[in-house]
Amino acid sequence: MLKRPKVPRAATLVAAGLLWTGPAAAEQAETERLARLDYMLHCQGCHMADGSGVEGTVPPLPGEVGKYIYSPEWRDYLVQVPGASQALIDDEALARLMNWIVRNFDPDNAKDLKPYEAAEVGRLRRQPVTNPTEVRRRIVAELSPPSQGG
Repeated sequence: MLKRPKVPRAATLVAAGLLWTGPAAAEQAETERLARLDYMLHCQGCHMADGSGVEGTVPPLPGEVGKYIYSPEWRDYLVQVPGASQALIDDEALARLMNWIVRNFDPDNAKDLKPYEAAEVGRLRRQPVTNPTEVRRRIVAELSPPSQGG
């Protein structure tokens, strides 16, 4: 009769933990994959693959997109710009995309991100901004600290 090898309890617990997190990790990977794909299809044409945008026309995303994410007005604006509000994806996909954009392009500020939800995105999409450059300029001016003159 063959004896079963003794497996240390710690190894068993580690293996069980890996199995337990497997579905969550797979779901997170799929969420990332879908958001990245939506970025390529709906955002990259203007914001570029690296999020750098086009100087003077399309604002950069890295280090900027989440800078004011604590502000309800900025948060709304990000969904209401024409490229986002008019993207041919459903509200759930747009919420996933917006969360990915902030986390991917502005991880330092993403800690302040309350994740977008589909219902919120659906409400905001019905109120798109018509002059995003002017609205952005106004919001940034209101939220930026006053400059220190000498």
